[in-house]
Amino acid sequence: LKTKNNEYIFLAHFKQHSILVKQGQKVQQGTLLGFSGNSGNSSEPHLHFHIQNIEDMNIATGAKAYFDNILVNGVLKSGYSPVKSEKVKNN
Repeated sequence: LKTKNNEYIFLAHFKQHSILVKQGQKVQQGTLLGFSGNSGNSSEPHLHFHIQNIEDMNIATGAKAYFDNILVNGVLKSGYSPVKSEKVKNN
């Protein structure tokens, strides 16, 4: 997904054939994109998410993701960027 700031949101491990949006479609917060699956090295459904500076994931540089409100290890945080090993959940 290309953002209005010309960054790219990379999402992986969708359930096969579950993506509901089309290339070039404009989406907004709350739009259902698809369903998480367990592709890759995992036995449980999950979603891989990161932000990068260019579209090509092979040469892109990652950027921090900040969330307005997010539960981190059960504690509500605002304007926060999660770090490795934290368990996060939508507020």
